[in-house]
Amino acid sequence: MAPTTKPKVRKRKPRMRKKNRGVRTREGHARPIDGGSPVQPLAEVLNETKRRKPKKTWAALIPVSDDPLEKNIVEQVPMPDGYVLVPKGDVYITRHCRSKTKESERIVYVVYNRTGKRTLGIRVPEVIHIEVLESAAATKESRANAVQVRDAKDLSKSRELLKAEFPLMPKETLKIVLEHAFLKGSGRVGRTGMISDEKKTLLAVEAHIRHVHTPYEKLLEEGVSRKDAREQVWSTIQAVERAWQGCEKRETTLALRSVND
Repeated sequence: MAPTTKPKVRKRKPRMRKKNRGVRTREGHARPIDGGSPVQPLAEVLNETKRRKPKKTWAALIPVSDDPLEKNIVEQVPMPDGYVLVPKGDVYITRHCRSKTKESERIVYVVYNRTGKRTLGIRVPEVIHIEVLESAAATKESRANAVQVRDAKDLSKSRELLKAEFPLMPKETLKIVLEHAFLKGSGRVGRTGMISDEKKTLLAVEAHIRHVHTPYEKLLEEGVSRKDAREQVWSTIQAVERAWQGCEKRETTLALRSVND
């Protein structure tokens, strides 16, 4: 019988433990991990090694101007040489600074706040700003008189319209409606430019009746919703309107609205 030979067994080399090379930091340097310290979670390792996304620039926060002589910027942008900031608020100064700067074929910079959601004013050449300030001071009195004349004309027009549409309205009530709903700067319905004068008159009278001649305010204090309270007093509002319009004696030019209008 032929002698048998044992198959050669390949001896495995003992595995050498790799040295701890540490974690690469953002700067590219290896930071060793202490062998006795707890294992660092994978999420933390990934957070340390991944790159941060670049932040959005201010140009992405504000709209782009279509006017070649206007440029939108944020307040962080350095002031151009010879320019000054004109804060918004004075319509006369802002309008004339903008127009005169464009007439001189120079750029008007519209300044936004850091979030790009609100305008702070415009940057214009200092020489033009000084010129406009002098003009504003010289014409201040005449402009104020012109505004008073225009306001008086608008108030007179509203008074005549109220008399024509509500001839039986008490004089004291007419005065209250004019002083309340048509007060300049109040932001109330009588000052809006989005609807016709006839519509403003009707809405102003309805608002007065609702707050003075109905339990609307009391309903709100009792917790009734604004919509439900309006519906509950609507019939009273219509009745008072008809009485002041004298519907039994003449046809009105203002049609009474429905509660859902």
